[in-house]
Amino acid sequence: MESHQSNDLQAANQALAFEIEERKKLAGELVIANQHLAFLNKEREKLVEQLTIANIELEFQNKEKAKRAAELILANQELLFQNEEKGKRAAELILANIELAFQTMEKAKRAAELIIANKEHAYQSEEKENRATELSIANKELIFQNEEKGKRSAELIIANAELAYQNEEKNKRSAELIIANSELAYQSEEKGKRSAELIIANAELAYQNEEKAKRAAELVIANKELAYQNEEKEKRATELIIVNKELEQFAFIASHDLQQPLRTVSNYMQLFEKKYLEQLDEDAHKYMRSANSAISRMNLLIKSLMTFSQLGSNKVLAFVDCRKVINDVVEDLGTLIKTTDAIIEISTMPQLEIYETEMHQLFQNLITNAIKFQKIDSQPIIKISSHEMEGKWKFCVSDNGIGIEANHYEKIFDIFQRLNNKKDFEGSGIGLANCKKIVQLHQGDIWLDSIPGEGSRFYFTIQNPVK
Repeated sequence: MESHQSNDLQAANQALAFEIEERKKLAGELVIANQHLAFLNKEREKLVEQLTIANIELEFQNKEKAKRAAELILANQELLFQNEEKGKRAAELILANIELAFQTMEKAKRAAELIIANKEHAYQSEEKENRATELSIANKELIFQNEEKGKRSAELIIANAELAYQNEEKNKRSAELIIANSELAYQSEEKGKRSAELIIANAELAYQNEEKAKRAAELVIANKELAYQNEEKEKRATELIIVNKELEQFAFIASHDLQQPLRTVSNYMQLFEKKYLEQLDEDAHKYMRSANSAISRMNLLIKSLMTFSQLGSNKVLAFVDCRKVINDVVEDLGTLIKTTDAIIEISTMPQLEIYETEMHQLFQNLITNAIKFQKIDSQPIIKISSHEMEGKWKFCVSDNGIGIEANHYEKIFDIFQRLNNKKDFEGSGIGLANCKKIVQLHQGDIWLDSIPGEGSRFYFTIQNPVK
């Protein structure tokens, strides 16, 4: 019967080990999938921001293009009108030089036309100042010309009353008008250049709009692909969650079913020891002690496995003072601390929204390990500190223990991984695996650095802002 139960126990252990390995693989895949999903979400946010900026720039450029096109049309109309008026003025001046008598009669009309032209030029000058800074110099020159023409118009009005004086001044006015016409011709050339520049700018803007449209289309396609990938990853994450729940349920059931035959073996060992104790020799007593020790270790492993599988199943977020959590842990470990004469130094701690029960277990495992893994005849000195860094808090638990070799830094966070002899240091080899799982529940990371023979420093982060 004992052989049959031993075979059952061995088979159950093998099945449990296989399921644990499968669960570790699935957990690793989930971590990689979550990291990839976070990376793609960040890329998606960047692409959305780029698309938003591109749309804003495109809308602004389209508005600017419409303004420039309207200004160009108005400027061309004004230039055409001015050129026509200049032609009329030139013809009128030539006729005035040939026919002085006729010019005298027409001066009143020309004066009125010059007044209207001056008003139109003044209006055009105001509009040009609002339209473009590039035409500001030309507008100032035109305003100056308008002022000069206003003076000339006033002089022509006075000349109507004094014909003799006006005839003498006519030659001066004609020369000034010729200069004004030269300046207007120069301005017309400058406007032609500005029109050409605007045409080139419009062509460049059209090309940029086409490129941005292509970019927008590419971003739309990328967003669709990203949405599809996110859907696939969400499906994968849902499947992994279901698998994890099934694995947790399996681990709980397996651990519970393993305890029953273990209790049976323990009970039979106690009955055997009670009934046949006096008949056993020293070797038999030794075998009995070994069997009882193995049963105790197996019981500890089963309880540790149940704790690991249930970790985070009933998690509740609460806004808690981390120092209070550590003080509670120190109080719970009072006997161990007093027995080992350990010194616990705690610096300022934050108040965070955390899973209080799991965080209590995290500090308890780290402090217990710091006390347990000590050099012979040495007093444990444990320092616990924290500081804020870029939206998260970084904690450190340091000790003056035996230390850890660098090639074991990753291994010690795996379940049932031990670096030391069971005779020298008791334990199930699952404590740091629990710590890693608790930190991951808080969306953080855990790592260490150590100097063998001098001590270790365990670091972990909590992704939670201070309130």
